[in-house]
Amino acid sequence: MCIVIGFLAALAGVGGAVLFTPIMMAFTSINTDVIRTTGLAIATVGSLIASRQYLGKGLANFNAIILTAIPYTISAILGAILGLEITRSFGNTGVAIIRLGLAILMLFIVGLFLWKGKQVDIPNPPANKDDRIARIFQLADARYYEESLKTVVTYKAINTVWGLLCFMGVGLISGMFGVGAGWAIVPVYNLVMYLPLKVAAATSKVLIAIGDTGALWVYINSGALVFPFLVPCVIGMVLGTEMGVRVMPRVKVSVVRWVIIIVMLVTSARLFQQAIPVLMGWSA
Repeated sequence: MCIVIGFLAALAGVGGAVLFTPIMMAFTSINTDVIRTTGLAIATVGSLIASRQYLGKGLANFNAIILTAIPYTISAILGAILGLEITRSFGNTGVAIIRLGLAILMLFIVGLFLWKGKQVDIPNPPANKDDRIARIFQLADARYYEESLKTVVTYKAINTVWGLLCFMGVGLISGMFGVGAGWAIVPVYNLVMYLPLKVAAATSKVLIAIGDTGALWVYINSGALVFPFLVPCVIGMVLGTEMGVRVMPRVKVSVVRWVIIIVMLVTSARLFQQAIPVLMGWSA
């Protein structure tokens, strides 16, 4: 299962925990803190494997990572602390409310991807819109080689302030649920900051390797890391990610878009399934 998750995660720019955590919570009786810890661990490992390839090929934008890593990492650590506190203090109801809100948000993002269609593959920001922060971080005139089109694509980032605010919220959710955050990082880079979809996916993988490490230590310190469970999951993620990063540069951008949409739909459906029975009083 982790080999498949690693392959899909490399294509979509997600950490893999966004699939791993809901599946494990749905079909096993393993402690939820252990699952969340393992989810963040495999997301981190898979992202570290992919980072070498994506940075080496120039597909991931290192300046965008520098800009967004600090707000994402700090909020991910706070989210992990909050997630453990919710589990201890508020029980299933509090978690269910947050899951329901997360599921609605993901469906909204899917709707944007479907509505904008090919516009999100290589976004065209307004020509007259200038972003001072983007200029400082050399994101106003960036480029990458699009292998599927055999051409160099030039792009510029905008709305960086809104992007940074979004990353604070994304990090909080990532740490709280142990699901990684590639499903949200990619849309923020792509729909808010106007990075091309492939660049957004590749940059997301590198950022996850940084931010989720901070959140992971909070769970490790709580004693929720179980090595006999972690090791086979990590091995599967490494194998799957290695295959995915070799395929991703050659895949058409539209394929990457649909992989991201499917990952989001599967995850949001699972979140609804987890939240609604608790909120309706159908389960304890």
